[in-house]
Amino acid sequence: MNKKIILVSHGKLSEGMFHSMQMIVGENEDLSYMSMMPGEHYQPMVDKIEAELKAHPDTQYLVVADLLGGSVCNGMTTLTGYPNMKLIAGMNMGLVIGLLLTPGSLTDEEIDAKIDEAKAMNHRVVLEKSETTDEDFF
Repeated sequence: MNKKIILVSHGKLSEGMFHSMQMIVGENEDLSYMSMMPGEHYQPMVDKIEAELKAHPDTQYLVVADLLGGSVCNGMTTLTGYPNMKLIAGMNMGLVIGLLLTPGSLTDEEIDAKIDEAKAMNHRVVLEKSETTDEDFF
């Protein structure tokens, strides 16, 4: 089974993630994005994805939403009854890379493992200010 990943978000987050992914992994026809801009409703995105799900029942669609509980993600939940659709919330670059670079369709367990891998990449970075002054540098 083939796999397509669709990034969905409020504003231009999904577009930015799409372009960042192209910088890292190159152009990939299996990755696309949709955005809901201010004043818009999520329903046109839902309708477009639903048409894809119906037209390509042998393709797995991984829809990666920006925020669990956000209107975009909530709208996408109406599509989770399709057997070829998986909804994942909490878009980040590590997650999208993991999903995209795994060949073929993914099981629920494999998706969960990719989510866990992406979580493991999240760390707080603390840089301590050095006691060195500009005078010490020169």
